[in-house]
Amino acid sequence: MRNFLYRGVSASLHEKLCGVLEPKERAAFAREPNWDRASWNDSTWGESEQNGVVEHQLEQAGFPTSGISTTPNLQRAIFYATSGGSLSSGYVYVIDRDRLAEHHIRTYIVNELLGAPSVPEDDEVILVASDFGALPASVVVEVRIVAT
Repeated sequence: MRNFLYRGVSASLHEKLCGVLEPKERAAFAREPNWDRASWNDSTWGESEQNGVVEHQLEQAGFPTSGISTTPNLQRAIFYATSGGSLSSGYVYVIDRDRLAEHHIRTYIVNELLGAPSVPEDDEVILVASDFGALPASVVVEVRIVAT
């Protein structure tokens, strides 16, 4: 049995990015703690990848990082692809976890790293490419159109 992660996106984002899983920013994932965004129990002093995880998922505010949010839960990916059912359709990217290491893609399992993740039911796994850019197309094994 294969080990997959899923990334749900709206049809408009899928079209805008031409099907490429591109992060919001191309910069080191490690962050200095930002006092407006730091989480008392989860942030660290100084620059760290832990602070990058905190900022990436914080309150689902969409702060730009080089991370790409995924989930091992297909239903949660469909939820995001359709904006909780408010959109009639969206796309779910199926990512083969077994291919991540060969491309030096770092994984950050939010529920294991943070005591108070913003959305624990997502079981979010943040993926960061070695060059902090787009994920290689070869890690995506399928792109599904989903509808409500």
